[in-house]
Amino acid sequence: MYPEDMKPDFSCRQFYPCYSLHRLVTTFLLALALAGSFQSIPAVAQQQPVPSDADTTKEPEAKSGGKKVLATIIQSRSTNSLPYTVAIYGDGSATAKISGARTGIRSLPQQSPQPSPRLQEFPPGTIDIKTLRHLLTEIQDVSRIPTGICPKSVSFGTRTRISYAGKTSGDLQCVREPSAGADKTLLQTSEDLSKFVQTTLGELKIDAHLLGR
Repeated sequence: MYPEDMKPDFSCRQFYPCYSLHRLVTTFLLALALAGSFQSIPAVAQQQPVPSDADTTKEPEAKSGGKKVLATIIQSRSTNSLPYTVAIYGDGSATAKISGARTGIRSLPQQSPQPSPRLQEFPPGTIDIKTLRHLLTEIQDVSRIPTGICPKSVSFGTRTRISYAGKTSGDLQCVREPSAGADKTLLQTSEDLSKFVQTTLGELKIDAHLLGR
């Protein structure tokens, strides 16, 4: 109908409304895409677990293998030995933690940092856990163990205590008969526990001696 050079151009380039409609549709689709992205952000945030107090308290337990401490023996220092503790676990294993420097020189805190405690590990079955559990169950509250003052060397004397169920005993080296009318069974069990602890420490041979002493 039209000559070749006179054909009308019906493309959007010739019609501004068509061009405006194209831009409007493009802008609308882009807005929808952005709105969907912003709405998905809270959902992703909600999927991230928030650490709870329960998770925090479980972490140290996992590091120690989940073992529970039955009792802890506490040994004081002397002129030629360092203080240490022995944590006894339910499977008969134990961990001794020895504090202080082995040189025997007590430097002031401001002069040099204190050394980290040394550890000695003992495998399961090392401790007679059945006997220890029986004695502790009989006594229940170890702070009731009758102790007193007993003669010791001023330089080399030590104190041995035990902690169990949130209670700590007096010096197990000085178990003494209580006043008249007191529980004789408690005295006997306390003496048995004292012997058990001293024998156990002797068998463990904990390296707490100061060098050069």
